[in-house]
This record gives sequence, C-alpha cells and structure tokens, in this order.
Amino acid sequence: MAALLLLATGSAHAQYNETNNLFYFAQRSPQSNQLNPAFFPSTFYLSLPGMTSLQLGLPLAIGDIVAYDSTQQANIIDLNRVLDNLGESNHFRFGFDMNALGFGLKIGPVFVDANVQLRSYFNLGIPVSVINTVLKGNVNDDGTAIPEVTILDGDLFNMQMYMETSVGAGMKIPLTGLTVGVHAKLLSGLVNLQTDNTKVTFETEEDYETVRARVYYEVMGASVIPVNSDTGSLADMFKGLTVKDVAASLFDLNGNNGIAFDIGAKYDLGPFTFSAAINDLSAGIHWQKNVLSLVPKGGQGTIEFDGLDITNLLDHGTINADSLKAYLNEQVNGMMPQLLTDSADYWYSVPTKLNLGASVNLGILKAGILFHGQWDRGLLSKSSYNSLSEAMSDAQANYSEVKNTFRFNTTLSAGVNLFNWVEIIAGSSFVYDGHNKITLDNFLNPGVGIIFTPATLIQAYVMMDYASSMYLTQMKAFNFKLGFNMLIGSNRSSRIL
Repeated sequence: MAALLLLATGSAHAQYNETNNLFYFAQRSPQSNQLNPAFFPSTFYLSLPGMTSLQLGLPLAIGDIVAYDSTQQANIIDLNRVLDNLGESNHFRFGFDMNALGFGLKIGPVFVDANVQLRSYFNLGIPVSVINTVLKGNVNDDGTAIPEVTILDGDLFNMQMYMETSVGAGMKIPLTGLTVGVHAKLLSGLVNLQTDNTKVTFETEEDYETVRARVYYEVMGASVIPVNSDTGSLADMFKGLTVKDVAASLFDLNGNNGIAFDIGAKYDLGPFTFSAAINDLSAGIHWQKNVLSLVPKGGQGTIEFDGLDITNLLDHGTINADSLKAYLNEQVNGMMPQLLTDSADYWYSVPTKLNLGASVNLGILKAGILFHGQWDRGLLSKSSYNSLSEAMSDAQANYSEVKNTFRFNTTLSAGVNLFNWVEIIAGSSFVYDGHNKITLDNFLNPGVGIIFTPATLIQAYVMMDYASSMYLTQMKAFNFKLGFNMLIGSNRSSRIL
C-alpha cells in the first residue's frame, strides 16, 4: 500500500491503456494468469511463440480534425475544431507485445508458471501550447501580454523495449475460497529513448519590446547496440558497426536490467468471485549500457529578441547573407545539439497496473466488472547508486517535476461458453478524460473476443478491445490480440448447449 501511495502522487486521467481487459474474465485462457497470478487456467498449458498484441491510442479521431465546409463543399482541416477537442494532456500511444514461450502446471492446490515476452511501447505527447501560441500569439483576449508560455515540459516523447522473463507460483488456501499468487520478473532492456528532462518557455515583457526564449533539452537513450564513443557526431555514432555486431548484441542482455513483481488474489464465494492484482510493481529498468545524451552545447540556451536593425542585414538594398548567417549563429549557436556518449546511467520506469474485479457465474452466462488503473512515471534518476532505495530516494529529491500520470477505466463484460470449446466474450469500457462533457461515447467503447478450444487441447483466440467508437471516423483507440495455446485439463466451466 505504501508503494501504491508513492506511485499515485501524480495527476489522474481516464484514458485507454495497454491491457486487454476482456482477457481478465477469460479465465480458461493462460493469458488471464498474466493479469492476475491467482488465476489458474488449466492443469497444463504451453503458450506458443508468435502471440501478438497491438495497442493504439490517439488523442483525436478523424472526425475531431476534419470538418465539412458547406461553402467549399469539401472536407477541410479545422484547427479551431482540433483545439476544442484537445485537452491539457494529449498523447499518441502505440504498443507491441510478442510471446516467445510460456508454460504453466497445476499440481494439487499449487500452480507454477514461466513466461518470456517481448514488450515495447511508444508515447508521443502533443504540445497543445505550441498550437495555441501559433494561432493566438503571445497576447491574452483582453490585449495584455502573456508573461510566460511553456511550450515543452518533458512530456514530448518516450519509448522503451525490453524482454520480460517471469516465474510464478500460486496456491489455493485449503478450506477457504481464497487463492493467492505471485510473479517475479527479470526485465532485460533492449532500447530506451526519451525527452523527460526537457523544457522550453517563451517570456514576453509587458511592453512587448522584448521576447525571450529559454531552451533546455536532453534527449537521453540507451540500448544493447554498441555506439561509437570516440565521436561527438550523431551521424557517426554507429560508424563501423556491422550486422554481426548488432545480432550479437541482441543476445547480450547484461547491463540494462530491472526487477518487477505481480501480486494477485481472488476469493470465491458461491457464484461470485472477487479479485485484485498489482502488476509490474517495480523500480524500473537500470539503463547503464551504451548510454548517450543529446544536449545544447552551451547548457541552457536563451534567445532574447528586442528588435532588429534591418539596415545591418542590407547591402545596397539586398540582404547580406553573411550578416544574416552571423546573426542567426549568434542567436542559436549555444542551443545546437552536442552528443555525449559518456552520460550517466539512469533508471526508467515500466508502467505499474492495478486490477480490481468482480464476476458472477450464472451457469449459462458469466458477467463481470473490472476497474483497471495504470501509473506512467517516466524518468526516475540519472546517477549510479548502490541500492534501489537510494535510487528511489534521489528520484523523489531531484526529479519531483517528472510527470506521474494515473490512467484508468472500467469495463463491463459478459461471456458465454458454447459446447465447452467456443467461448465468446463481449464488453464495453467506460472512459472519461476529464475534459469534455460525458456523452454516450464515454460508455460505448466496445470489445469482443472469441476463444476456440477444440478437444480442450489446442486453443486459438482473437480479441479486440477498446474499439472506442462504432464509426471509423470517431475511433481513437483499439487493442488487438491474436495467439495460440496448448492445453491439458482445461478449466471447464458451465456451458450452453
């Protein structure tokens, strides 16, 4: 609970997430065990390689950008419409997961499992303040100057890819309806790239005679792929690297590692089941191999513009190119990028997730409700430490401005089991981002899935979740999963027909 309170100190947004909620109630499928280690899907399962998961989340739908102009009788991009539909925090999110191998085995009241997966996610922030400044300038509606506008504040871009190797165990407590489980995970980082330590502001004096830009950016990254540490040139950092070197580095996972845990429990009370799980509880991945940074040459850069004597740029009525170039160099030279290949190592988080669920089995129908929350923390620290506790302590002291966002939604679902080998699950999620009024679109975010388990041996599944609208032009997000499992002793449930 103390760890959860620490993680929940940031802002909250109800948005789409990277977890397929319908799998939480598909408890005959091995993938449900990954969402709650207290779920035992079968006596034995083997999750085959190639399972694919795609997640996509957009801040705007096509219909939020394009409008029909009756005067031109054509569809046009309406920037005012875009601004009306954007909130304060807007992100383009993309995720991709792939299963390498997994298995689980139930022995009496005990269930053990192991899984290897490739996980990746990409997040691009949409700087609304940039659009507002371009359209409206540096003046308020009453004509007064806007003293300071923050254009970027570290919430622009991040991506991370890593291998996750987990082992777990669960146990049904005798003479009770309680089942508990836990996963321990080794996180092996492949690549990280982010701009969390970046800030750009524009300041305007009240008399409008001076406009000042303060710029600091730091593009930080690390990977298993070796970089050329003898050059400060971005173009030459991979110079001399061969395909063989890249292939070998993908199997050398030492140096960018972290540890995570899943903790889960469920309680069976007649036809009702109550459950809870915390997934990926972690201090993040310690990136210390092939670390590099892109920073301004002069540290924090400042451009101050208080007017320009254009006669200094003219030569007999034409622009003097040398004078113009010298002026521009004087203004921006200190902010030109410099590549640092001896940058300090750092810790970067993985999203921590919370699932709270309840379901009822009515024999011919199973219905459930799930609250899903997710913490996105980002950069934790930039220094070497002797312990994780030191790293977390320094993260609180020195990186208190790093965004800590809690995203959440609630899903209602229902499923039926036909002939005990075809399971159909459908549901809808309630999603509200706190910016616009509540409409039917907040409630109608449907999902549907079908799981085939012929002869209770081979299982194939297709899941589509968070289809955020029934209309393509209004869709902002979706989550798609496809894969295969081998089962023995499937967790049989009541069936129709």
